[in-house]
Amino acid sequence: MSTPPSLAIRVEHLSRSFGPVRALEDVSFDITAGEVTALLGENGAGKSTLLKILAGLQPPSEGGVTVFGDTVTAFEPSTMLGRHGVAIVPQELALLPDRSVAENILSGIEPGGRAFPSRRQMRARAVALLAELKLDIDPDASVRGLDLATQQLVVVARSIARNCRVLILDEPTSVLTPAESERLFELMGRLKAQGTTLIYVSHRMPEVFQLADRIEVLRDGRHVGSWRRDEVTPEQAVAAMVGRELDRFSSRAEQRAGTPRSAATPALRVADLSGPRHESVTFNVAPGEIVGVAGLPDSGRVEMLQNVFGAIRSRGGTVELGGAAYTARTPIASVEHRLGYVPGERRAQGLLTTMTVAENIGVLTVKALTRVGLVRRGEFTGRARELATRLRVKTASSDTPIVNLSGGNQQKAMIARWISIDPRALLLDEPTRGVDVGAKAEIYEQLFALAETGVGILCSSSDLPELLTITDRIVVMAQGRVVDVVDTRTATEESIMTAATGAVDHTSAA
Repeated sequence: MSTPPSLAIRVEHLSRSFGPVRALEDVSFDITAGEVTALLGENGAGKSTLLKILAGLQPPSEGGVTVFGDTVTAFEPSTMLGRHGVAIVPQELALLPDRSVAENILSGIEPGGRAFPSRRQMRARAVALLAELKLDIDPDASVRGLDLATQQLVVVARSIARNCRVLILDEPTSVLTPAESERLFELMGRLKAQGTTLIYVSHRMPEVFQLADRIEVLRDGRHVGSWRRDEVTPEQAVAAMVGRELDRFSSRAEQRAGTPRSAATPALRVADLSGPRHESVTFNVAPGEIVGVAGLPDSGRVEMLQNVFGAIRSRGGTVELGGAAYTARTPIASVEHRLGYVPGERRAQGLLTTMTVAENIGVLTVKALTRVGLVRRGEFTGRARELATRLRVKTASSDTPIVNLSGGNQQKAMIARWISIDPRALLLDEPTRGVDVGAKAEIYEQLFALAETGVGILCSSSDLPELLTITDRIVVMAQGRVVDVVDTRTATEESIMTAATGAVDHTSAA
């Protein structure tokens, strides 16, 4: 007889309330030791709340948790890690940027104590741990100079240095390239082989079905499904997440099959544009066209969008909107010219975190709705509510603080903000980063609907399947320059990555 698997975590009748809002409701399931358990659910399903409880960042309102048979009595990060061996790699990495890799790994557990740490022993321990994890990271390097993928690996190493037995990874690949993701997956495989239990949260189904041994699904704060990976299909998992079968989403290429490319004056034309990390970039976007921008993180695609919008200083080149030159670009001038920009970092660059849903959506309409120094509040709120309804922003009220919404609904609110000015062209960076499958489909539908009204859309994304789904053409950038412009109908992930990595330069007229 085979030995039954041991239990790492048991969640029993767990509930969590925030005032009248019930974020978790009677959640119960088990996590097997030494396996990868994927935790799935739409934004707002309760995943973040559950992870915070397991990591000791907040207590449950009801119910309990046992870890390797030991009942949790104090939901505090130090107790969950020190006593129970549970650690989390959050989306927002908490590192000491001006300290070395070794100092970050051993912060708080320094050899010799925090008052008089032994630098030599600290470095030796860090070297040994990095070697054990097969991570080629300089222990003396400053964390500030590391790319995000390497910073994530440092956080993992820091957790392992504290005898972590259960490691939670919350959307770890949302800002990683495919190559960086593979590096993380290899480390996960090594940790699993060493007996570490992994809880993996992701909206990316291919990753989940590549990595997970078991899949647990939350919906509306309740546990609604539990399967071994080979017992369920991606379609069934998604249906459990959203509560219904999702219709197959038709790609842009399928929807526009046979439609000739517009010969109208471009909605947006960029010529020889140069700035930080990009040089001599040229392309155009026709009215009603969705053009993607692909490239590695150092390709300059994000900085190029910021240059077009006027958020960073340009070093040359021209931008035209509807055939007219757009000079002296600034974010304020872009609003006046009806050029929109949805940044990739929602919380840091887009959200007005102290304001309500209505205020976030309607902020750009204040000037138009102001008379003799007074805002026509009723009209302001009415327009914001109308846009929230149109984009299916799920919120109890337009007066709800924007930070209380899920990531997907925050993103829809950001898009609604720019729709409020009737844009001629819209720039988007990572439009569905950290967004669940249901909200992602709704965002795609809104972009398609905008394009049908004649808006030219430029969309930068690290998610190649996304670009192949929603675009008409894709501009590929490498090392700050456009190296290819491809028709989405004939492009593949492989051909785009070949160009993006600099293996080919087929620059053509855009």
